[in-house]
Amino acid sequence: MKYLFITGLMMLTASCSTGKTDVQKAAVKSGMLNEFIIMAYSGPPLEEVNLERYQEIADSGIGYLVPANGAFNAEQNLKAMELGAQVGVGIIPVDLRLSPFELKPDMDVDVAAIKSIIDSYKDNPALAAYVIKDEPGGELFPALKEIYDIFRAEDPAHEPLINLFPNYGTIHQFGVDDYPTYIRSYLATVKPGLLAYDSYPLRNGGVTIYDDWYSNLEIVREEARKAKIPFLVFIQSQGIKEGLRVPNRAEILWQVNTVLAYGAQGVGWFTYWTPVPDQGFQHVEGAEPPIVESHHNAMIDIDGNRTEVYDYVREANLYLKKAGRGLLGWESTDVARYEVGIMIAGGSSPIAAPAGDDANIVVGTFRKDGHIRLVISNSRCDVPAGFSLKLSGEHKVAGVFSSIDASPAGKMEWNLKPGGSIVLDMK
Repeated sequence: MKYLFITGLMMLTASCSTGKTDVQKAAVKSGMLNEFIIMAYSGPPLEEVNLERYQEIADSGIGYLVPANGAFNAEQNLKAMELGAQVGVGIIPVDLRLSPFELKPDMDVDVAAIKSIIDSYKDNPALAAYVIKDEPGGELFPALKEIYDIFRAEDPAHEPLINLFPNYGTIHQFGVDDYPTYIRSYLATVKPGLLAYDSYPLRNGGVTIYDDWYSNLEIVREEARKAKIPFLVFIQSQGIKEGLRVPNRAEILWQVNTVLAYGAQGVGWFTYWTPVPDQGFQHVEGAEPPIVESHHNAMIDIDGNRTEVYDYVREANLYLKKAGRGLLGWESTDVARYEVGIMIAGGSSPIAAPAGDDANIVVGTFRKDGHIRLVISNSRCDVPAGFSLKLSGEHKVAGVFSSIDASPAGKMEWNLKPGGSIVLDMK
């Protein structure tokens, strides 16, 4: 895996360009895209790949896993699939017959290698998708499109996955003039079925990069809406000594609930099992070397022990199984971020206008078949939020669909703990 400043992650995002019509594309859409996706990167190391450990993954609420962490060939990935099938966890393999470190612009794509990967896995019931590339620069998009198209032509039922840079990368890394252009260029070239990127906002020293976090969500949400595809965000469940702190419970919930308010159709946890510094990748001569970082205190530590983060993520995942799945098929029509009750420029909230000096919240508006749901999340992970709502027109609150760390404070008033959220049904 490769990283920019202090991050790195797995690979996600899909595409369709095999000459099929839109109707045909929809007919072969990966089953994963019909769900609220909860996935994680970095499974147990090879010596810990057993049924007990995979049951532990399933018990945490993770539905999909990129094993990696030393598992990079067919034998190793098929073992993960055997266990995943038994516990209900879909597997997204990294297979180094297609090495993400050796991809280059204008490369000759090894069609035979790609077909051999597909033949190894495509009929396995636990296969969920294929990994292609993590954090590519724009100069790789044409090659990635060619690779993607081969995967889709040979196995249209499973997504080839690519994960994009966050907006705090550099122009050199993007390969284009700015981040919105990077996202738009990717969508126009590869034409994905799922747009995925990573963002790790919880820095050492107690610093949280709120502005970059929300700006990234705004850009990706808007471009995904234009492309009429879902998006997914890889978020932080570990520390990296070179720059990232270990999330506490409120910080785990804050990531999940703000992503949900912006309309994401899934999250990916980085990481499940704390990987070794090079994540198990071996350097290939002539290829880009893997980045070495000091990972620590993921859901499972490097010695195989559950950490407090396991419990935090399990709680968040269980909440997403209701709140996230409850928004499947709903259109994210509007979103607005408020600080002290004042809307940040560029937002839209036509149904509910919050007020209050502590109204530091995000309001997402969702619609389906004439029905409306509001996702209201604390915009901060370090302080509580309190707010009242003024509703437009004849709208009323019909009830609470789901909530976590939220409590009523009066008529049309609520308090949210740091990271808390509430989903309201409207009438």
